[in-house]
Amino acid sequence: MTSVAIVGAGIVGTATAFELARSGCDVTVFDPHPAGEGGASFGNASHIGLADIHPLSTPGIHITAARMLMNRDGPLKIPLTDVPRYAGWFWKFWRTSQGTRFQNATAALTELGRTCRQDTTAMFKAAQIGHKLKFDGAAYVYDNHQSFSASLSGWADKAAAGHLSDVWSETQIRDHLPCLNPKFRHSVRLRSWGQVTDSLEVVQDIAAAAANLGVRFMQRPVQRLSVTDAGVELVAHGEIHRADYCVLAAGVATGALARQMGDRLPLAAERGYNLTFPTADVGDVDLPLVFADRGVVATQVTGGLRVGGWAEYTRPDRPPNPAYFQSLFRISAELFPGINTAGAVAWWGNRPSLPDSIPVISVSRHTDRVIYNCGHGHYGLTHAARSARIAASLLSGSPDPAAQMYSITRF
Repeated sequence: MTSVAIVGAGIVGTATAFELARSGCDVTVFDPHPAGEGGASFGNASHIGLADIHPLSTPGIHITAARMLMNRDGPLKIPLTDVPRYAGWFWKFWRTSQGTRFQNATAALTELGRTCRQDTTAMFKAAQIGHKLKFDGAAYVYDNHQSFSASLSGWADKAAAGHLSDVWSETQIRDHLPCLNPKFRHSVRLRSWGQVTDSLEVVQDIAAAAANLGVRFMQRPVQRLSVTDAGVELVAHGEIHRADYCVLAAGVATGALARQMGDRLPLAAERGYNLTFPTADVGDVDLPLVFADRGVVATQVTGGLRVGGWAEYTRPDRPPNPAYFQSLFRISAELFPGINTAGAVAWWGNRPSLPDSIPVISVSRHTDRVIYNCGHGHYGLTHAARSARIAASLLSGSPDPAAQMYSITRF
């Protein structure tokens, strides 16, 4: 039986463990935290954004980013002390918005989204949690007519990729989204979108299903990784563990382990913030809401109404900025007049982001014993099931035909 060590117990690592266990592998997962609790999987928006086919870096992003940075409630944050740290990364990020690079990134993300619904549904069904997943669409909400009009070309691109949408009139907005501030007069209902009951909850459920197949979850950090003639050796909490193969799915921590393999991954910590209001009292929020001009989403999850988003590029260990939570309180009150903010639960987490927004699902440059499945940014939950299938195909020696699009050799 093939033995596989997986580093990382977020949604991507857990989904990969489940997929490999179903194929008959002997799997051990290493993470200092229980499944789903240590990274961005803990408190994300719980969306399945299969229709997002463009990288974050779109044409004209430098102008858009400048405007965001000048707005205290804008969705982009970069502490001044961290600007030098990320200068090279942002140069690569900007280049993604140009010509064929943008087209290639769009093609790669479109491919991941192509079977996203089927793959995710199959994974949830196999884990016996199909009732915690639904695909009822989402509502994109715009602040004004200008931003709505500017979005139309993007909606045409989505339609060409098979993701259809409908423009809602003001009357339809009021009928479908009575919870919203009536100042919002422009919205598009996207049909190709999903959500889960709660991001942490479903990671824990998939981990439990994996454990039922024999997967072992070890709450230990991996300090060192090396390749031997027989396979791989991991040093975790001072103990040596051996396996035939290793999958690195450790979020932003993957970069340090990659360097031990002689690989370079330009992973950045892209931090998100949110608030979950347990008794928001704004009525039913039946669809995931995307406030397109604010970088904020709202979702009804098991624990209440979750409002958050943003992208703060900073070092992973930097403490959260309390002012950002205050901004989210103000924004939430503006979006949902009369919202009850009592008992709000604040959360922040680091998304593992690459400058071209394309995850790395690839064997190492130097050994086929190490496979990467990382860098999913905002879309770990969205692309976890398909990414797990691709990673499993690489380990089997019969790569998915699309695997080359996610190769580490592009860096």
